[in-house]
Amino acid sequence: MEKRVEEDIPILGKVYVNFVNLASKMYGIYEKENEIERQKTIPHLGLIARAFKGVNHSRYEYLILQCVISELADNNFKGTTSAQGNIKINGESYFGNDVIKAWFLLSNFGHCKNTVGDEKALLLKAVQQKSFRSYLLSSIKDIELKEWAKEIIDNFDYIKFHHILSIRRIYRCLARRTDIQKEIISVYKLLLLDSSLTCTIANQIQVEQLKLIHNNIRDLAIIALDSRNSSLPINIDILSTVLSFDFYEHRYQQTKASQIFNPILSLLYDTLYLNIKSQTHQRAYEINALATLNDDYNLCIEKALSVGLANPEECNLIHFLRAELHIDNVDEKHSGEALRNCLTVKREINNYVEASLDYNPFTSKRVMDFYMVKEQFKGKLLPKFLSNINHILDKQIVGTYSNYISQKLPIIKGIDEGIKKISLEAQDEETLRDSLIESISNEPWELVKEKNIPTFKEILWAVLKYHVKENYYFDIDHHTSKDYNFFGIKLKNGTDLLTDEVNKAISLTSDGDRIHELKQLLKSVNRSFDGTVIACISRITIYDYSKSPDKRKVTDIDSLVLKFNSSKMLLELHESKNTRTPFRDARRDINDKLIKILNKKHSHYKIVEIKNYGAKVVIKHDA
Repeated sequence: MEKRVEEDIPILGKVYVNFVNLASKMYGIYEKENEIERQKTIPHLGLIARAFKGVNHSRYEYLILQCVISELADNNFKGTTSAQGNIKINGESYFGNDVIKAWFLLSNFGHCKNTVGDEKALLLKAVQQKSFRSYLLSSIKDIELKEWAKEIIDNFDYIKFHHILSIRRIYRCLARRTDIQKEIISVYKLLLLDSSLTCTIANQIQVEQLKLIHNNIRDLAIIALDSRNSSLPINIDILSTVLSFDFYEHRYQQTKASQIFNPILSLLYDTLYLNIKSQTHQRAYEINALATLNDDYNLCIEKALSVGLANPEECNLIHFLRAELHIDNVDEKHSGEALRNCLTVKREINNYVEASLDYNPFTSKRVMDFYMVKEQFKGKLLPKFLSNINHILDKQIVGTYSNYISQKLPIIKGIDEGIKKISLEAQDEETLRDSLIESISNEPWELVKEKNIPTFKEILWAVLKYHVKENYYFDIDHHTSKDYNFFGIKLKNGTDLLTDEVNKAISLTSDGDRIHELKQLLKSVNRSFDGTVIACISRITIYDYSKSPDKRKVTDIDSLVLKFNSSKMLLELHESKNTRTPFRDARRDINDKLIKILNKKHSHYKIVEIKNYGAKVVIKHDA
């Protein structure tokens, strides 16, 4: 059973793909289910195509490209240990290339109209509603696949969720062809399950080799299409990559495909998939899609596959803030729990704010994004919004401590056992143990200061951006001193990582005017406040990039202080003058330059005198 397909894809032009045996059967299902036309209308990158208009290649183009690369690789490596070769599955012999193409056809079979947008909405419903979870699982007859699917749902693994939909479709469209159904499901299991669970179906080593080749082909297709169509500064040549890199990596060789793929994939994550615009469109769609889901589960799934659950053009969210943390510096490593924790930002302000969470698997960085709902969010909600974000970031500090302790626990136990073996006086033993424990306990706090605390400054920038007109941009002055930080924070629990930084800056600065500005900042920092205080110690320059280069600088802010708790928020923009009449001169500069950069959201502001130093603009929002 063979089929030769001719297609025209922009990245390569006219191509031919041969489908034989199993892949031919799958392609026949595609034709019967009108799947080819469906995938031609699906943007491969889903909602990212709404954020980046040039990224509009279809899922079918992606599928065909995968199959073409598979043929190129198969022809190139024939006769080598990297060849796709033959494999016996349940006693039947298949071409390795045939199996890999079948995997590509199966993988793309379950993607929804708006890909991750619809799939995340369905997965969220499955997590929130047990009856929908049961409905999805009941469609999977194979016991091992059902257990696998349970883990996917419970772990909120939205990247693999489409496989559950694909399995469901296979069972449904082959309901009366149980022989082909079993054959296809067996082959699908080889891709989805650990090879140790499928050793009765096929040779474990051969399966692993085919999976490696499959994964590398998939990665190459992703990079080739997504980097080309998104105008990234990096591109990749498909033919030279196939010829130059070994697609099977579990043996000695000079080059591995992953050596070049992984850094580019990481770049794609950071600049495209996790781009703030992409995430904003994604989250807005998820919310709208989730709202459309009802108890007619079959209809919901069919709608997600055919037309999508919501309007992808609608985006009612405005991005407010992003916090990035390494997986070692977060409280919840389980993505489902982490998302639930992230969504606590909605407490008491549920209909006005949103949050999302995602992850770069190559850098182990987790991104938490927080949003305001258009035309619903008001300034009076800022105190609670900021306090909720602050609480979430506070909670991540616990993660740094617990992860550190879990890593060091074997060492601590070893040291304790070693001390017991040494003949020491009881007092000396206690002194040694206390010294070691103190040394170890100081290390996680240093990690917190290095990894967790800097994320709090994003709150400061987000609040400033919220109050500045869209045509203005800001940046801190070039900060070169290694002896003090340009940013500091005082947490509600009494932790002060701000006052010392300001004092250091004063002692290390020789410019008299700058010392004057920093002393004004210190007065504000030292003022008692029941809440969180975040400050920028460096000057902040405001630019208007629509002007010619010599006129772009609009004004500067000598220092910036944000104070907030759950009931009020104060943003202080300081203007100092080392003159005979500091308040008058500072007020004039504020009125002439600073006020004009602020938008209408600053309506509750006043200019306050700082005696002997200058003035500050105080923007206040009460809950």
